[in-house]
Amino acid sequence: MILFAHLILAITILTLTGYFRTYQPDKVNRIFGYRTSFSMKNQETWKEANQFSSRLQFKFALFFTVFTLFSYFLIGGITSFYLSCAFLTVISIAVIPLTEYHLRKKFDHQGKPVTKP
Repeated sequence: MILFAHLILAITILTLTGYFRTYQPDKVNRIFGYRTSFSMKNQETWKEANQFSSRLQFKFALFFTVFTLFSYFLIGGITSFYLSCAFLTVISIAVIPLTEYHLRKKFDHQGKPVTKP
């Protein structure tokens, strides 16, 4: 039963991140996509934020899938499921500061592209 929960969780995360990677919102909106005040400054920051965060989320989802399977086979039981959920929470939250850092490297505080010297 615990293996089934691991597999359902991993498949769900891979499916969702794959969907967001494939179908990104075209226009800035408050409902769907990577939404922070900086990412919503203009269309260019919106597009970059959604592309970067969806690629990062998909990479994290692949890593999570490997992690959850290893935790099941090495630790087992409900403890491995709780550990996987905690790990998923951490990597999901990590997407935000990593994406914001990426945006601030590419855009100034007004959302205009930074020109490299």
